[in-house]
Amino acid sequence: MANLREVSVDAVSRRGALALAGQVGALMALSACSIREEKSYKPVLYLYPEASTDVTVELSFDGRLTYTYPQPEQGADGSATWSVTAHPDGDLVDAAGRHYPSLFWEGNASKAFSQDEGFIVEAGRESGFLEDKLAVLGLNDREAAEFITFWGPRIAERGTALVTFLGSQYADVARYRFTSGGQEFIPTTFIRVYIVIGDAPTSPTTTIPEQILIPAPARTGFTAVEWGGSDK
Repeated sequence: MANLREVSVDAVSRRGALALAGQVGALMALSACSIREEKSYKPVLYLYPEASTDVTVELSFDGRLTYTYPQPEQGADGSATWSVTAHPDGDLVDAAGRHYPSLFWEGNASKAFSQDEGFIVEAGRESGFLEDKLAVLGLNDREAAEFITFWGPRIAERGTALVTFLGSQYADVARYRFTSGGQEFIPTTFIRVYIVIGDAPTSPTTTIPEQILIPAPARTGFTAVEWGGSDK
């Protein structure tokens, strides 16, 4: 009987170890999935028509939306659609008469963004750096101030950060469709600024090419402006 008890205890221990290993494996797999996602923080979209215009904006995002405001209509494909009246000063009004400065969303992109080029920014220099670069990229003073007060502290807290501004890498995963009066249209001017903040390389043999920014066009006609970003 003593031998039977010993075998039973040993078998239970092995089963427990196997169950624990299974749980650890599942957690590791879940963690790996999370690492592969890229969190997009606070993309906001401003609309500036030449005259007050009823506009429908549809966002198709390769990933999972985690928060939106104002509340859009959610499509079966995960898309989000807002319907507002846009005014030349940027004021957006929904069907209930509520006013908004912009359309807001956050989400987890299905793939991570790379930083093959960028700028090394030291803490204490982030405000001046962002003021200069955002002027090149086309944000006005109000938009730049909102950008800097959100992203400036995230750069500063790293001490030394690698900062990259994305183009098609981001635009390919977050796509907008604009319609008015049942007709699809493309904004005459569409300015999109998306920042990625990562740790600066620590190895002296690792060099990151400095990014060359393309100046934004002058604002003409119906203008849409978006900014957002990710930190790694």
